Amino acid sequence: MWKLLTVFIAAALPISEVRGAIPLGVALGLSPVATFITAVVGNMLPVPLLLFLLGFAESLLATRLDAEGGGLPSRAASAYFKLAWSARRRVRPYVNRYGALGLALFTAIPLPFTGAWTSSLAAHVLGMNRRVATLSIWLGVVAAALIVSSLVGLVVVSPGL
Repeated sequence: MWKLLTVFIAAALPISEVRGAIPLGVALGLSPVATFITAVVGNMLPVPLLLFLLGFAESLLATRLDAEGGGLPSRAASAYFKLAWSARRRVRPYVNRYGALGLALFTAIPLPFTGAWTSSLAAHVLGMNRRVATLSIWLGVVAAALIVSSLVGLVVVSPGL
């Protein structure tokens, strides 16, 4: 049981996600199916919460920006909003055209900084609908888990690669 919990926690962390959790599960001797399911669930658990908290934090920043004058927190919040609005305006045509699929593909790439945590931040900054973003990220996490599982399977089956 502790092995599954270890995989679950590793998958939920932004540093490892499914890319680290699946090889860890295999190294711990867990079955590939149990590792896959545990890693996907662990990786997806933070996503709805992240999307909600990012929206909440942005609302809090906006309220604080309206209430305060020109202090450092206000300048930082102002800089964030300028950057976020600029990014949203520049990429809006691409988000409208490729949004859900693009986010899923971005999440699926098994490279650093392309997992569920980064995709949640990107979806929020780009102003994507939370439900659409969650579904897209879920599809991307499943695809990433399939890719990583396949690569780990190749290494385990053919250790001489």
